[in-house]
Amino acid sequence: MAHAMGKKDCGIFGTPPEPFFNMKPIGMSADLLEEWLIVLANENQQNMSNATHKQGYFKNGDSAEFVFLTCERLKLPPETRYLALELFDRFMVRHIQDLYEHVQNMSSKNRKQDWLVVMDRVRNQVLLRAVSCCQLASKLTSHYKVVTARKAWTTLNEFGHRYTNDSILQSELRVLKTLNYKVMLPSPLLYIETLLEILGHNDSSVEVKMYHGVCLKVLDVVYMCRQDVYKKLFQLATGHFETSAKERAKFATVEQDYMLLAVAVIASTSYILNQTLTHRVIKNLSQITRIPNDDILDFTTVIVQMIVEGSEQ
Repeated sequence: MAHAMGKKDCGIFGTPPEPFFNMKPIGMSADLLEEWLIVLANENQQNMSNATHKQGYFKNGDSAEFVFLTCERLKLPPETRYLALELFDRFMVRHIQDLYEHVQNMSSKNRKQDWLVVMDRVRNQVLLRAVSCCQLASKLTSHYKVVTARKAWTTLNEFGHRYTNDSILQSELRVLKTLNYKVMLPSPLLYIETLLEILGHNDSSVEVKMYHGVCLKVLDVVYMCRQDVYKKLFQLATGHFETSAKERAKFATVEQDYMLLAVAVIASTSYILNQTLTHRVIKNLSQITRIPNDDILDFTTVIVQMIVEGSEQ
């Protein structure tokens, strides 16, 4: 996605608050867009291949709300909050697995009690870990709004938690080590923005700039209600209301399919903005990604229903 010079309130070196789509003649060419989409598709396929049913627990509900509010408080760009949440989920899953294996390998005769002590410590540190993930995400997505240890200390202090600068630095390092320094993850927003760029390139009647802002709100809803969204999608796709361990493991690949999530968010946005275009948008997205129309429609239906139900409460 090509970005133009920052707006006045961003400063001369500022990043624009949103992408400038289809900027001619300086925007990405059709060939470059196609190559970039292939890169993202390959990354997505690898992400799905490594998916487990343990993923996703920490990027839902309260966790998503805390990370989003923290990033908003720190005035970080939208990409940061999604990347921070992805990092937080991956870290917490791996961190708890590592701690569990450590306790199991101990010679202690009271492993159950040891595990309870460890989990208490994990719970006490969870906000620190979340802020550390926001720190890392800020460094990966912005060149001038980096969250320093001082900013992290101030934020945690405002939440009523007092940590030393050294503890904050050690926590950030712990996240990096636990994730084996693999923190350059494409978030769902990157897929959405890429597909919007291609969609606008293919169909000038789709106002992708307007779509972008609404897509952010729809994606926030999906994260905040993630567990319910994927539960309903599973029920719609399989007709089953209860999941077996085997089915959960198989459906984990769907939950980690960011390309599917991106097309469903865009299609939902189209429905919200202009229902008459939704069928055409879904058809275009299907042609771009090779995801079947019915799969996009099913996921879109779940998201739109979730939004409608939420607005009625």
